[in-house]
Amino acid sequence: MPEFTHAISFVEEAAPFVQLCWDMGWNEANGGNFSWRLPTDEIEAILRRRFPKARPTDPLPLDQAQPSLDGDYFLMTGSGQFFRHALAHPDEVFGIIQIVDGGTAYRTVWGFAMGGRPTSEFATHLVGHAIRKEVSGGRERVILHCHVPEFIALSFLMPLDSRELSMALWQKMPECIVIFPDGVRVVPPLLPGTVSIAEASAVELRNSRIISWSHHGIFASEESPDKVFALVETIEKASAIQRRVLSAGGPQRGIEPSLLRELCDKFGHMMVSEPAFLDQDGGDGKS
Repeated sequence: MPEFTHAISFVEEAAPFVQLCWDMGWNEANGGNFSWRLPTDEIEAILRRRFPKARPTDPLPLDQAQPSLDGDYFLMTGSGQFFRHALAHPDEVFGIIQIVDGGTAYRTVWGFAMGGRPTSEFATHLVGHAIRKEVSGGRERVILHCHVPEFIALSFLMPLDSRELSMALWQKMPECIVIFPDGVRVVPPLLPGTVSIAEASAVELRNSRIISWSHHGIFASEESPDKVFALVETIEKASAIQRRVLSAGGPQRGIEPSLLRELCDKFGHMMVSEPAFLDQDGGDGKS
């Protein structure tokens, strides 16, 4: 991949990441979206230094007020933009917005050239950021929504059940329960880009960094672009193994819940939470 530089360091990191998501086959055409809650002091210093004459747009109202995000800046992909254009046209693919007026409105401070606007999943991204900012104590800053094919395939092959999906993925690769002990939470099929899917997602995001939009894709939150990519690629690989097992007639054996508990005990220092679907005596719980 050719070297990519940009006046905004966050764009310089995000554009190759977004290109990689397209290379992986996760974000075809204008499918999927990405957002990054930026450190306020850093982005304000960059904008003052690099774009001293730039003026923010007039504020536009949000569909849902997010008072806990008031003043926060977000780098995000634009509506209708292709991930594969991120390196060639970053000022069109991306924009930086700031939440203002007590969390009731936003303004664009950079990007979205050619009259662009934030992703159609803007409301869900903001809901997700508000919740995961609270739950993670501010650690999580990046949200990626992408159309990972193996993961989507499972929503046509397995029950739309959070516990069953999470256990199936954990039992296909031992590392999975360490990497996503919070499991995958399933949201039923809903119309993308609506308040209804944002509200349904909000319920599940309180319990996990990862939600499945059934038959549509994955919506994941993490600390950085690199970490959210690692999270999604792990889930997608486990999904591929699960789909192959199902296509071969189903599992003949698997990793026992007791061994999953041993893994959690050994690697608990690396885990973001207690495992969501294992009880304390090593059995598979119903939480």
